[in-house]
Amino acid sequence: MILLSVHLLTFNSEKYIEETLISILKQKVDFDYEIVIGDDCSTDKTLEIVNRYALKHPDLFKVKQNKVQLGILKNFKTTLDRCLGKYVFDIAGDDLLKSDTSLQKMVNVFNDNPELGFIDCGIDRLNDKNGKTEALLNKELLHAPDKDYVKAALLGSIVPIGICYNRELLYKYVDFKTYMDMKITIEDYPIIVNMIMHTKFLRIHESLVIYRVHDSSYSHKKTFERHFFLNNQMRLLFKYFSNKYEFSKDIIEAFYINSNRELLFFAGYFEKKELGKDMFRKLKSTRVKDLVHYWASQSKMFRKLVSIKRFIS
Repeated sequence: MILLSVHLLTFNSEKYIEETLISILKQKVDFDYEIVIGDDCSTDKTLEIVNRYALKHPDLFKVKQNKVQLGILKNFKTTLDRCLGKYVFDIAGDDLLKSDTSLQKMVNVFNDNPELGFIDCGIDRLNDKNGKTEALLNKELLHAPDKDYVKAALLGSIVPIGICYNRELLYKYVDFKTYMDMKITIEDYPIIVNMIMHTKFLRIHESLVIYRVHDSSYSHKKTFERHFFLNNQMRLLFKYFSNKYEFSKDIIEAFYINSNRELLFFAGYFEKKELGKDMFRKLKSTRVKDLVHYWASQSKMFRKLVSIKRFIS
């Protein structure tokens, strides 16, 4: 019986997918697992590389390329529907399992706590440009009190890498159809919010996954339109959840402050004057960074004098 499904979404991951697959295949486990891959119409050699490994390990791999591009949320659900494991570990086609015992350690926690909805773990961040790794990126959240972790999840402040889910509870509490009808493309935030509001969770205080950051990843595309779109998607979801779960006033206020500051930063980065004025006006209190981002949005000369990258937190 398959105990764990490795849920792997790919799209033009040619540069990284082989490392990802190798990190999965080297796992030392005492249970049966599968690798379920959903490729969202890659136009590079991603599928060719995946199929090469699938031929070597036909009992492990379940590979499907979508006939039309679905987007990340629909691809997540479609791929999830092909998973048979009691637990589902989600990984992107450019990330890595850090050690050969990563999956075993996650399943061990579930075996000891079968009522859990999900398990989070430590992650290292690998910068693809310079090859440098930041160890235990989410250390503070791993050690934070549960109430602070929950607040961070509701605010969208958790990096959703290295999470393993109880598949039955995913289907029970995550209303995928509603988010698809809302034309949401983000998959991690609605899943985390639903699961954290309805299920128990635990955190493993150890880095088990390496999160790779590069310009071509979905969340790091360097266009204003992409960042603005994602910010609006988060606002739409947050409004929906704040009504559904009756979020506290302080959480609602904190979310919009963070969201406005994010847009102010992008206004400065991409020289969007009107957006910069609007977001700066909406901030009730400002920091030095906010002033820098505001003036960067208004003045090309200011941007030349001060590198905005210095003010990224």
